Amino acid sequence: MGILAASLILTVSLTGLGLLAMLSMSYQITQTHLVISILGLPLRRIKLSTIVSVSKRRRYRAEHWLSTWQVSHRKLVIRRDRGWFREMVITPKYRYVFRKALETAVSQSKLNVTEPS
Repeated sequence: MGILAASLILTVSLTGLGLLAMLSMSYQITQTHLVISILGLPLRRIKLSTIVSVSKRRRYRAEHWLSTWQVSHRKLVIRRDRGWFREMVITPKYRYVFRKALETAVSQSKLNVTEPS
């Protein structure tokens, strides 16, 4: 009974940690990067200048950074011009508002990159 109880406690605690991590995931747009963080710790940074497009539909294999169980109504696919996985799936709370903000930041980033300084 001791091993069974320990494995049950471990399973429940890992499931709880996974759920907490999923629910505390956030996406921030800075001037140069899209930052994905869990519990305030940045885990992934994507340069805005490498983003090609933002859409609702995925074409290829993708990285998944999900913050909800209901993916279908919140899914955004970010396509990049380089990387192992060129597509990344994120689930912001208000996907169309986030998409517009991300597209604006990407266009600003590309303007800043092309302008001579």
